[in-house]
Amino acid sequence: MPLAVSDHHVSSLLHPLDAHQFGRNSVGAGRVCGVVVAYFPDAGFVDRLAVLRTQVDELVVVDNTNGQEAAWCDSLPATVTAQIHLIGNAENLGIAAALNQGLHHALATGCHWLLTLDQDTHSYPDMVSTLCETWLTCPFDPVVIGGNYFDAKRKRHDAALDAPAPCQERKTVITSGCLVNAQFAQAIGGFRDDYFIDQVDHEFCLRARAHGGRVVISTRPVMDHSVGGHTGPKLPLIGWMLPEHSPLRKYYITRNTIATLATYWWREPEWCLRRLVRLLIGIGSIMLLEKDTLSKLRAFVAGLVDGVRGRMGPCNREWLAKRTRRPAEPR
Repeated sequence: MPLAVSDHHVSSLLHPLDAHQFGRNSVGAGRVCGVVVAYFPDAGFVDRLAVLRTQVDELVVVDNTNGQEAAWCDSLPATVTAQIHLIGNAENLGIAAALNQGLHHALATGCHWLLTLDQDTHSYPDMVSTLCETWLTCPFDPVVIGGNYFDAKRKRHDAALDAPAPCQERKTVITSGCLVNAQFAQAIGGFRDDYFIDQVDHEFCLRARAHGGRVVISTRPVMDHSVGGHTGPKLPLIGWMLPEHSPLRKYYITRNTIATLATYWWREPEWCLRRLVRLLIGIGSIMLLEKDTLSKLRAFVAGLVDGVRGRMGPCNREWLAKRTRRPAEPR
């Protein structure tokens, strides 16, 4: 059954699910399937896979590299290759479609949980056990468990380590290090593949909440991860480092943020207001702090227009898409 999200998924928000039917009594500890989306991975990718492979029951690698560079596969030992389910896409289908491919495999192999990861994330050896323990010890029954991470760029953990509870409720969490109830994900339509990349995780979490699910983040760290890479402009006086993104990524961030705000502003007004402020800070950063200003501003405007008009899917603006045939930047 296809998991692509269309207009009926938005209207289905009016009919929330009974999240209790996907809870501890029905799921139990369950099998875990990890999915990693690869796109021109670096030399350390194989080592990161090795750390992850010992922790999950199934491991799916979805290669979006268009078949152009799969040299990383050649460096895999035969023992590791036999333990990985590799899906090679003939073209870059985007993050969301790749996650849906992993979700299909998880369900087909009887896994109750889907662990989603970025290719550049450094997983800790106890990542999966920590996330499962977080789920079991959480005072309520979440369907999405995000992983706390150390951000080397900001020199801090995403969630406070001294929190008294094993989990903190959040409205959204990032894709990487996220443990998702697979049956619940299927029931709400999977990940929005028309988003292609960017804001996929936030939209999924908001949709899960709209359907009665609860989203948390572990207080114990499970990985090292930096949103937007290790470089970027700093806000004057405050010193905050902002993510550094290409014009194409600026387009997707803007377009998908607008689409998300349009869908959820009446359900999640506080989250949407904060996201709008971040979008405004982003355009201020482009104008005052970043390089390639004109291209990024043009991309921002294009994303704004397409978001308002509902033009989703892969970017079809050739002048913009051809600038970044190989977006190696971290998410």
